[in-house]
This record gives sequence, C-alpha cells and structure tokens, in this order.
Amino acid sequence: MKKSCCTLIFAVVAIFCFAQNGYKKVYKYGAYNRDWALVKDITGNYGFIDSDGKEVVPTNYKKIGKFNKTVYNYALVKDVLGYYGLIDCYGKEVVPPNYKKIGKFNKTIHNYALVKDVLGYYGLIDCYGKEVSAMHEDDSEDEE
Repeated sequence: MKKSCCTLIFAVVAIFCFAQNGYKKVYKYGAYNRDWALVKDITGNYGFIDSDGKEVVPTNYKKIGKFNKTVYNYALVKDVLGYYGLIDCYGKEVVPPNYKKIGKFNKTIHNYALVKDVLGYYGLIDCYGKEVSAMHEDDSEDEE
C-alpha cells in the first residue's frame, strides 16, 4: 500500500510538471537565437520559447538547425514528414517545409538557394522564400 501510494504521488507530480510547460526538455537559452531556448515536446518535436516561456516557434519540427548569420538569418527546419523549410530569426516560417532539400543561400548564385521538390525536380528560391525558377522534366520526345 505504501509503495503504491508513493508511486501515485510521483506520477501526479510528474504529470503536473509536464502539464506546466508541456515540454519534455528545455535546452540552454541563447544557443540558437538570443533569448530563445530550443524545446522538445513529449512527441519528440522541436520548437522555441522565449525567456518568458512564451512559444515563439511551435513544436512542429523533427529537426531545427542553427541560424545562418552569414548571409540570411534563417534556420533549416525538417517537418514530421521529412520535408525541409526555413524559419527566420523572428520565428516566422519563410519557406514552408515542402522540399526534399534546400541548399544554402550564397553570393555565387546571387542570393538564391537551390531546392529539390518532392518529385525530385530542382529549382531556385529567392531570399524571401519565393520560388523563382523551377526545373521540369523535358516532355519532348525524340521524334523518329
């Protein structure tokens, strides 16, 4: 009886603690973005909270990369289906996770990034996340 009572009290305390913030783990503040902490929810998804504990980026992502402060202040995100997108340093989703791959923005190709869509076709997005060039399969067949 005593053992089951202690177990019950422990379970209630654990549930109460998780119910308080809804996160399985809160990482170090400032590691990704100033005054933000990466958080992991009980399903294993990641997001960010600010120093007040307010959610800045919802826990919708299986992976969140570091913010690239050299060209654009974007972070690569991977959703639960395995597709990639980008968020900015304010927590806004700049590019929805619709791509199999997203290359880095660089000055070589004039601030565009190479992307690969879910069908395997390549294209370019601009620094605002807008698709500016898409490569499609060549529909023309060699005529005999």
